[in-house]
Amino acid sequence: MLLLIEVADTTAAWDRRHKVPLYAAAGVPEVWLVDLPARTVEVCRRPKGATYQEVRLVGPDESLAPEAFPHASLLAGNLLA
Repeated sequence: MLLLIEVADTTAAWDRRHKVPLYAAAGVPEVWLVDLPARTVEVCRRPKGATYQEVRLVGPDESLAPEAFPHASLLAGNLLA
């Protein structure tokens, strides 16, 4: 698996606190946490233990692309619709 996308409508805080660390511990290289109410995508990369070394928030008007496929970019708002 190169990218895992977690979509959260009401569970973003729980997913961030419990699920994302499990994904890091399992070695998933990149996780996108799509937080629908906040209208953001949290991009988590470079797992080390149960944390991600790189975490950034992407707003609906910004582009993002999986690290494994940098030319496959999309507008974050398309995930938030």
